[in-house]
Amino acid sequence: MSLKFKFYALTFLLHAVLLTSSYFYLNEDKIAFVLVELFLLTSLFLFLRLVKKVLAPFEFVDLFSDVLHEQEFTTRFSHTGNRELDNLMALFNQMLTQLYDERLRLGDRKGMLQQLMDAIPLSIIVFDYNNKISQINPAAEILFSTSSGEAKTHALKNIQHPLVKQLQQLKPGQPQLLSDNTGRRFRSSLSMFRDRGFDRNFLIIQELTSELQSSERTTYEKLIRMMSHEVNNTMAATSSLLESCLHYSDQINPDERDDYKTAMQLVIKRTNNLNQFMQEYAQVVRLPHPSLESCNLGHLLLSIQRLFAPKLESENIRLTLADNNDIKTQIEADQSQIEQVLINVVKNAIESIEKNGEINIHFQQEGGRLVLLIKDTGKGISADSQQYMFTPFFTTKAEGQGIGLMLIREILEAHQFEFSLYNLEQQGACFEIKF
Repeated sequence: MSLKFKFYALTFLLHAVLLTSSYFYLNEDKIAFVLVELFLLTSLFLFLRLVKKVLAPFEFVDLFSDVLHEQEFTTRFSHTGNRELDNLMALFNQMLTQLYDERLRLGDRKGMLQQLMDAIPLSIIVFDYNNKISQINPAAEILFSTSSGEAKTHALKNIQHPLVKQLQQLKPGQPQLLSDNTGRRFRSSLSMFRDRGFDRNFLIIQELTSELQSSERTTYEKLIRMMSHEVNNTMAATSSLLESCLHYSDQINPDERDDYKTAMQLVIKRTNNLNQFMQEYAQVVRLPHPSLESCNLGHLLLSIQRLFAPKLESENIRLTLADNNDIKTQIEADQSQIEQVLINVVKNAIESIEKNGEINIHFQQEGGRLVLLIKDTGKGISADSQQYMFTPFFTTKAEGQGIGLMLIREILEAHQFEFSLYNLEQQGACFEIKF
């Protein structure tokens, strides 16, 4: 029951009682009865008018509530001629003006932020209160090969991408440099903001691959050139002198001659090894631009299988080349460089297996592109090593130089071939190249 109804009911009830009472007490005095009746009717009229004025602000409050609910902040209340009510209307109009201005400011700010997110090259993912994706910008859609509609309301773990597992381990305020299985590197940070009294997270991912590779290349080229110059100059003279010294072995006391020759040969061997060591580093710096020609990957792999045959047999490793007669394995590439890539990949697979394992090599077609898969049953890639893959001079081998994957990356990127190195679900790893 509304307050308005109660006021009107009380007014009518009170005057009905007074009219009835006057009828019983003044029914003999007609003049007095008429005067009282006129007075009560006038009182009823004045009461109804007064109740209407008293209740008018409540009606405007209800109307104002409807305006707020509908968010029609352009609505304005007109003056009524009642001073008290007009003051209330002025207050309502002032509030609506402020709400409208605030909505414009928020709309402009939201529009600016949306345009900024759409235009910025950084990948940004915003999460809701339940840590589900609520917003993802175009750069992030491209990075994760998804769309805003597919990603929204889903958790980050539902996105299929090599970076996701690493991103899930980020802690707020602790940026990290992450790497995917193609050697691309990203500066990633998890931050937090307050929204309506609750914390919400957002991810910022910036790809630094080209900048880091350019900086790394400039640094290691200078370093290798300097080392190669100094070592080669020294080794050339040293090797020549050692070879000359070896010719004097006949003049050494027969009892000491064998020791002398063994020592000299050992030093010469180590000198040559050091020279070869530097030449392998220099190969990365002097890598020429690819000279494209028609080459058959199937034939290259057969020759590589024969090249590693003694090693494979001694380590009890089986290398299987799948029969792909229905797939064309002819490509346009620098044959010597691609051969070097395949040799390094197979060599890494053998070293990962160590003994008693298998390497499976096969081709497949993917969207009109030729894809080469080299799978091994080795130890796979550890979580600690994942982010350093394809980084110059990084190696997990005791006697490794850290240039194998670096050389592979340089050659494949020069050919503009896509590649990735990732762990298999069961055991081992797979090197994938898309030609």
